[in-house]
Amino acid sequence: MAKFGDLENAIMNEVWQAENPLLVREILDRLNRGLAYNTVQTVTEILNRKGWLSKERDGRAFRYGPAATRDDYVSGLIREALSFADDRAAALVGFVDEMPDDEAAELRRLLSAAQDNEPKS
Repeated sequence: MAKFGDLENAIMNEVWQAENPLLVREILDRLNRGLAYNTVQTVTEILNRKGWLSKERDGRAFRYGPAATRDDYVSGLIREALSFADDRAAALVGFVDEMPDDEAAELRRLLSAAQDNEPKS
């Protein structure tokens, strides 16, 4: 899974923050970067083809909404980063060692809860 480019990331941030699916014009206005309409439309369509945005017709235009959450995106980046590690456990330990104590405690709590929910064999 490739990391979003700058414009892809900006578009996804606007769509994730919106309460409802957005027209390309609305995304362009929210970006406030002096970009051409066609540039935003092209990148929005690419994000749709990649499966990150859903698309629904609204008259002659389309509205774009998130097809996946920001958490889905971050999880994918983490999985990809771990795929490069020779020793995934060591990479995870290094990651957790750099976390603030409260986040590490929350991670331990979540792992314990997940372990408690595993089916017994």
